[in-house]
Amino acid sequence: MSKCATSTSLAAAILTLGVCAAVAQDVPTLNVEVLCKVEQEQAPGLSENCMSEQKQARQDLVRQWAQFAPANRKRCLELVRSIPGYESYIELLTCLQMNKEAKELPKQ
Repeated sequence: MSKCATSTSLAAAILTLGVCAAVAQDVPTLNVEVLCKVEQEQAPGLSENCMSEQKQARQDLVRQWAQFAPANRKRCLELVRSIPGYESYIELLTCLQMNKEAKELPKQ
């Protein structure tokens, strides 16, 4: 591979990583550990995968974040942060998806 092609490929990779990092930074950081701990105490059999499910929901948010309207992101984030200790990426993602789908419903 030529030096120019290598430099171009490297530049493209850095640009792509930069864009991905910028999107990930826009996704808020929630304290889901408290929620998972409470779930573990209240329903041990049902909460085994709490942290992994929250992590997966955050990864989904990172991929989908740009498709949600800023006003909906703000509103849903306020909703999931309204009860201290019960922040959830799953709830945030669900709120955003429901708002997006409701907007896409046909007008009557």
